[in-house]
Amino acid sequence: MKAKKIFFYIPISLSFSLYVNANSDFSDDDTLEQVEVITELERYKATNKLKSDVNLSLLGQQTAFTAPISVVNYNQQAIEQTEARNIVDAIAKMDASVMNFGGETNTLSGIYVRGLQLDARQFSVNGLAGLYSSYNSPLSAVASAQLIKGASTATVGMDPEGSSGASVNIQTKRATDAPINILGMRWYSQDRAQPYFDFGRRFGNNNQWGIRISGLYRDGDTAREQFSERNKEIAIGADYRGDKLRAAIDYMYTKRATKGGRARIQDIQDLDFALATAPDGAINLIPHWSGQTTEDQTVMATFEYDLPYQIMLSGGIGHMASKYYGAFGQIRMTDPQTYNIQSMRAMDYKINTTSANLKLHGDFNTRSISHNWNIGWDSVIRTRDFKQSPVIDYKKVTTFRNINIYHPILPSAPTYKPLIQSTDEKVQAHSVAFADTVGLFEDVLRLTLGGRYQWIKQTDYQSNIHANSHRFSPMITLAYQPTSDLIWYANYLEDLEPGAIDEDGVMSKPLVSKQIELGVRKNWGEQYTTTFSLYQLSRPGTITSKAANNYPRKAGEQQGKERNRGLEFNLYANLLNGHLRPNLGISYNKGELIDYANYAGQIINGVQVASPRIIAKAGIEWDTPFIQGLTLNSAIQYYSSSYQDYAKKYKFPSYTTVDIGAKYTFKLQQQFTVKLGVENLFNKNYWQVQRGRYDRSFALLGMPRTYWANVEFSF
Repeated sequence: MKAKKIFFYIPISLSFSLYVNANSDFSDDDTLEQVEVITELERYKATNKLKSDVNLSLLGQQTAFTAPISVVNYNQQAIEQTEARNIVDAIAKMDASVMNFGGETNTLSGIYVRGLQLDARQFSVNGLAGLYSSYNSPLSAVASAQLIKGASTATVGMDPEGSSGASVNIQTKRATDAPINILGMRWYSQDRAQPYFDFGRRFGNNNQWGIRISGLYRDGDTAREQFSERNKEIAIGADYRGDKLRAAIDYMYTKRATKGGRARIQDIQDLDFALATAPDGAINLIPHWSGQTTEDQTVMATFEYDLPYQIMLSGGIGHMASKYYGAFGQIRMTDPQTYNIQSMRAMDYKINTTSANLKLHGDFNTRSISHNWNIGWDSVIRTRDFKQSPVIDYKKVTTFRNINIYHPILPSAPTYKPLIQSTDEKVQAHSVAFADTVGLFEDVLRLTLGGRYQWIKQTDYQSNIHANSHRFSPMITLAYQPTSDLIWYANYLEDLEPGAIDEDGVMSKPLVSKQIELGVRKNWGEQYTTTFSLYQLSRPGTITSKAANNYPRKAGEQQGKERNRGLEFNLYANLLNGHLRPNLGISYNKGELIDYANYAGQIINGVQVASPRIIAKAGIEWDTPFIQGLTLNSAIQYYSSSYQDYAKKYKFPSYTTVDIGAKYTFKLQQQFTVKLGVENLFNKNYWQVQRGRYDRSFALLGMPRTYWANVEFSF
């Protein structure tokens, strides 16, 4: 489908949509958002879905509009308005730079930003790396989701498993000055019910003590056949707000058990034919007994303390214990319409992550030059204990072979052999960082110089190998702000990933992704806000074990690179005195492989697989004049075609999905909110593509039309 057809769908979907704003005397931000003291002029003026402030870790708290990097911070109102069941789906619905994987369709969760992958276990919480979830993406604790687009290691630190292309920081909920009392019930087709609650109180003479408790329970069958889930979430946050000290403790628990929920077609890049047209999204390609359970338990403490001379000390420490267990297999196509279920096995994964940081922030002036300086220390330690059973030999089980994707007859459950150890290791990432932002001409021009020195240690207990490596990662940003409504910015940033360990126990140098970016943000009065950025992001490749057999090289050595060049544009509008709120986002990303070592052991030149060149997302809200409290809403996502293989022989087709909904808020002594909606309104059948390391291509069948309803009581 051509990109221009997106705009054809907007009026069609709007005519069916019913989504509402809050009562004219009430807004979600009044009760659910902390009061923020932000310079009124330095903000996104045409949207209420982005928080004004962002936490850039090493660079401290900044206003998102004037930040020298591409960053957005989606608030709780925006996230809840998507009606997504997880944070990766919520972000992907709102941001045109993002393509998600997992979420509703899989028990693995993460996003792609600028052509590169970021797993949920690499997300940060309250500035502490790696404490969000290992394989899930829960919502109950989320007050806002901050997305940094592009390289960010120097800014926010490095996850033990590395990251490239983006970072996400989840800010947890806090009690507000106004009491919070919310009870609700959601329903999703086929028959999933989700009761939920959210309570908050502040205590003390100056409301200095606060507690916030949120949770949900979702259970039932999804709109896909033989795909069910049972999801439990609870989040507790207690905080203290004093004159000099601000401190908080958070506890989060999530558990999601799915059956029939990981139907991913594997290694499509190796096929010598095009994948067939996607079947009905209600069809399940994997049996119901193939289920996985993800479980995370996190506790953390954070603080800020104001010292003399305009210096602030901040820090935190936390620990997350994660489990991922069950059974899964791989779907591998044998011809365009037929597949085998291979490598079926039972598994039991345990991951423990401890994260800590400590930072000093300060300001001072030297004559007409201002300085905003930051010093930081970060440490993340992760252990991984993976056990798996030997795989079922599908060649000996007739029902595991020759299954038709349009009319699948799925096998019964096998008997698994005992689990054996597959991974037992510890990975540590420690770093120190510094930055100084120099302001000239009354801060019209701001230059930031800094960097992060990163140590990486890895211990493999099975092979008794201990290895380490280190590198300095520089950071340079420049911002020019001639007026409060216009900012130009540029940056050079890097991302780091751990190097590989060779057979001699030597770790190669960290993989360094490098980004150059230029961007601009502009408020056009109170009615329009636009953002635009250009970037180049390159990530080195590494020799695989197969490639090492074909070339005189060691596995893990750097070889070639993948390069992403692109642009991103966003428009937010606030029309008819705020009663009409359209938005539009478009991203263009050209991903190329240059002398790159792929999974098959070849050194290749070509395109990134499963990487749509164009992603566009549009939405609109209209507060109706004929019914007070009713708003019509529509949201559209478009993904252009992408390729199965680097040589561009076969394509994944483009697709467009349309969501609609309805929200009506009224008062009968207390406030009631009723919402109705439909996801994938036209029941589009499509392949949701994924891209793996070494340029592997995967696909999941997109979810079918899904109905939902929500009744909420605020008192």
